[in-house]
Amino acid sequence: MTRIPQVAIIGGNEKISTAEDIEIAKKVGQILIDLNCRIFNGGFGGVMEASCIGAKKSKNYRDGMIVAIIPDYNTNKANKLNDIVISTGMGFSRNQILISSCDLIIAIGGGAGTLNELTFAWQLVKKIFAFETSGWSKKLAGKFIDSRLKNPIIALKSISDFKKHLDVFLVEFNKL
Repeated sequence: MTRIPQVAIIGGNEKISTAEDIEIAKKVGQILIDLNCRIFNGGFGGVMEASCIGAKKSKNYRDGMIVAIIPDYNTNKANKLNDIVISTGMGFSRNQILISSCDLIIAIGGGAGTLNELTFAWQLVKKIFAFETSGWSKKLAGKFIDSRLKNPIIALKSISDFKKHLDVFLVEFNKL
């Protein structure tokens, strides 16, 4: 049996996510589970919770497909839609665990925490998709964080862009 892709969905919490961010996160969550990927997130509200809502709408959803890596010691602080909650007690340092655990990073909006996750992903040479909706995903979509990599963060204007780039990623992943 081959390992299934582990995909981080990162972005704004409930205070800064736009309605567009939330709708996109729901669709992304469902599509990823439809394609038998495992979703990782930061465990709280906003984009993170919305991706869980979408994931659970998939006909392929089964328990254990949604993993939250939270900064606290208390697993009860995570939203109740996560299947597995890993409490690190590490504060924002948990971002490194979240990003290093995943094969693909998808940014939807986001503030400083998302920026931190994106820089970890860049330094770890992870494949990064960024929706051009709001926050840091919009600011960095199609851009280079620095000169060490040859390819920019993949900019996504729509769900159809996402599906196209995801298909390419999955083909590459399955060759590993």
